[in-house]
Amino acid sequence: MDLQTILLIGHVMGVALGAGGATTSDFLFLTILRNGRIHKTEYRLLKVASGIVIAGLMLLTATGIGLIILSGSFTHRFFAKMTIVLIAALNGGLMHAKLFPILRQSAHRQQHFHLNGFAKKLPRISIFGAVSAVSWYAALILGLWRSLTLSYPQILSGICCHIAVSHAGCHY
Repeated sequence: MDLQTILLIGHVMGVALGAGGATTSDFLFLTILRNGRIHKTEYRLLKVASGIVIAGLMLLTATGIGLIILSGSFTHRFFAKMTIVLIAALNGGLMHAKLFPILRQSAHRQQHFHLNGFAKKLPRISIFGAVSAVSWYAALILGLWRSLTLSYPQILSGICCHIAVSHAGCHY
């Protein structure tokens, strides 16, 4: 097996871990938001799923760099994937910095979010789940859709539209 095949397998595994962990954490996150409270076991599961996403992101990044070095191919699709992965990483970082402390506090106190002022922010907070879901699946689709001929702005415009629709859907 050559190096490119090994890197490609690792890359696919990174995307699978990232998308799978993100899907699990996104559904759990939205369930928690709808219930208005988080239990300690839910918080622990959210942390485990988040760890899987981070592992996937690290594997995806490391193997992606290796694949770039080997191929040297830079297309609109490539730049769109890089932007989307960066957005997913920044979104995850913001979730960890801003939301996880609040969720941890609520889980340990076993109180509803409205008791600590969290409920007022729920519509804005659900954007994290929408960005996460759309970005991971967009990266997956772009990685597989080799014949895609859209430009970088067209791809990102489509992603932004999907995020808006997904965010709106989080409220129903």
